[in-house]
Amino acid sequence: MKRDVLVRECNHCIFGMRIVDLSDQAMLEIQPLVAVLLANKRSDLRKLCKGTIITEDAFGALISACDAGQLPWRHQISHRDFLPQHLKYTDEDSQALGHSIVGPLTQLATKAWRKWNQFLKDRRYLVGHMFYTVDHSNWHFFYFDNRDLTPYENHFKAGGPHIHLINFLWPAHRCESLWNFFKNGNPKMSGAEHIRFHREHPGPPDV
Repeated sequence: MKRDVLVRECNHCIFGMRIVDLSDQAMLEIQPLVAVLLANKRSDLRKLCKGTIITEDAFGALISACDAGQLPWRHQISHRDFLPQHLKYTDEDSQALGHSIVGPLTQLATKAWRKWNQFLKDRRYLVGHMFYTVDHSNWHFFYFDNRDLTPYENHFKAGGPHIHLINFLWPAHRCESLWNFFKNGNPKMSGAEHIRFHREHPGPPDV
């Protein structure tokens, strides 16, 4: 789908009458995201990603609008939880912590706590969102894991919590092959743009 056609459709969707179930605030928040989706040069995309902060609410509104057919992109999601196989948190560990009382932990409870703490550090909750036009000519893949969203010890030193983006401007990637690669195993992704991400609702990610 050509960019000028996408622009006309997006302008009609956002500024016209087709989005009827989104708040005015959500519509305003979607606009920077749509600008990212409409960028047709890597240099422009890099600038947009550097200057944009995606909010959890705006990302959810974008998904809802695409799922409802109110924007020209379709949407697919993949999410998986990779648990460390070398750490077996048992019922006995849970009981050791559950039976703790005020004061120093017992040796068993201390061991269980260390195991649980390491379990959370090694766990990887991986999420990917693919937005694509029907002909797959314009596609955008956002992905992140639990470490990307934390403000603590984040590898993105310039921005903290963030999500990653690869799209049709990457000549080495195609929509179908990238999606299949992501869904198989525990993929190690690289070469993506980073976009700062703000979560209004602390807790497990809603996206």
